[in-house]
Amino acid sequence: MKRRLALVIVAVLVLGAVVAGAWLAPRLLDDPGYVLIEVAGWRLQMSFFVLVAVVLGVWLLTSLGVGVLRMPGRALRRFRSMRQKRNLDRGLLALSTGDWQLAERSLERAMRDGSIGTAGYLAAARAAQGQSSMDRRDHYLALADDRSGGLALGRGFATQLVRARMLMDEGECAAAIEVLEKLHLRRPRQETVLKLLLQCYQQCDRWHDVRLLLPAVRRAGIIDRARADELAALALAREMSGFEEVAQLEQTWRSAGAAVRSRREVLLAYAERALELDRADLAEPVLRRALDEAPDDDLLALYAKADSTDIGARIAQCEKWLELESESEPESPALHLALGRLYLEKRDDDKALAHLQTAVKSSSDPAAHAALGQLMDRTGRIEAAAQCYRNALRLNEGRAPEPLPLRESPAGGQNDASDSR
Repeated sequence: MKRRLALVIVAVLVLGAVVAGAWLAPRLLDDPGYVLIEVAGWRLQMSFFVLVAVVLGVWLLTSLGVGVLRMPGRALRRFRSMRQKRNLDRGLLALSTGDWQLAERSLERAMRDGSIGTAGYLAAARAAQGQSSMDRRDHYLALADDRSGGLALGRGFATQLVRARMLMDEGECAAAIEVLEKLHLRRPRQETVLKLLLQCYQQCDRWHDVRLLLPAVRRAGIIDRARADELAALALAREMSGFEEVAQLEQTWRSAGAAVRSRREVLLAYAERALELDRADLAEPVLRRALDEAPDDDLLALYAKADSTDIGARIAQCEKWLELESESEPESPALHLALGRLYLEKRDDDKALAHLQTAVKSSSDPAAHAALGQLMDRTGRIEAAAQCYRNALRLNEGRAPEPLPLRESPAGGQNDASDSR
C-alpha cells in the first residue's frame, strides 16, 4: 500500500514538472536569463540554464566521488554484518542441538564482529552454563544487563528472568529465589515470575512462603480454586511436619482455616508431628473426631500409637467403633490392627493375638504381620515370629505370605495361626 502511494506521488510530481516545463519553455527561450559572477576582479558570465547545468554537474560529481570513497568502508561493514549473522545463526543452531562449545565459540565470534543483541549474550550464557562454567555465564549475563539497560527497562527484566531460570537449572534455588523476589516486587502479577517462584519455594521446602504466595497465584489465574486449596493443604502439612516446637505447631494449626484443617493430609501431618513431639494428648481428640466421621486406615494407625496415660480410653473407643461397624458392614482389618497394637502395648496378649490374627486374615497389610511377629517374639515363639517378619517383607515386595508354623495361643489354647495367609 505504501509503495503504491509513493508511485502515485512520484507520477504526480513528474506530471507537474512536465506541465511547468511546457509552460515556462517558450518564455525562457525568448529570455534565457543572464548571470554575472564577479570575484576578486574575475568575472564569469553565463545564462541561467548554463548555471543550472553546472550546479547539477558539480553535485553529481561530488556525490560520485564521496560514494567511491565510502565504498570500501561500506563493503567492510557489510562483510562484517554478514559474518556476524552467520556466526550468530551457527551459534544458535549449535545451542539448540546441545553443542555448547561450538555455540559459545560462534557467539563469541559474533560479538567480536560487532555488537549483538541481548538475546545473543543470553544464548552465550546458556552455552557457558552447559559447560559448567559459571564465571563465563555470569560474565555474559552482566553484558546482557549492560546491553539491555538493567532492570530499568523491560528487556532487563527478561534478562533477570533468564538468570533465574539458569540458577534453577543448576539447583541454586536460593539464589534464584533472591532474583525472582525482586522481579515479583516490580511486577506482582507477572505469571512466569509467579510460576517460577512457586516452584522454587517448593524445591527449597519453604512451605510457609508457598502459602503466602498462593493468593497472588490464584488472583493471576495460574491455578484454579480447587488446585489452590489442594496446594495450600500440602504446604501446611509439609510445614507442620518440620516444626520443632509444640507451641509453633499449635499456633499454625489454630491459624489455619477449618476447611484446610479438615483435609486428610493436614490431619495426618498434625497428628503425626504431635505424636513425634510426645504430645499424644493433642493428637488424640483430633484423630477421634475425624474417625467418628469416617473410618480411615492411616488415621487409625496413628490413633493406635497411644501412651500409657490413655491407652484404656483408646481401646474403649476402638471397641465402640468395632461394635458400630459390625452392625452395618464387615469388620475393618485396620480397626482390628489398631486394637491388636493397643492390646499389645497393654500386654494383653490373648486379645492382641485375636485381633491381629483377624487383621492378617482379612488383609495383606505388612504392618499386621509385623505386629503379629512382635507378639510371637515376646511370647517366646521365635520361629513363628521370624515367619511373620518374613511375611511382612514378602508383602512389601509384592509376594504372597507363607503359612505360620505355630498354632498355640499365648495362653496355651489352640489358634490356627497358619490361617493368617
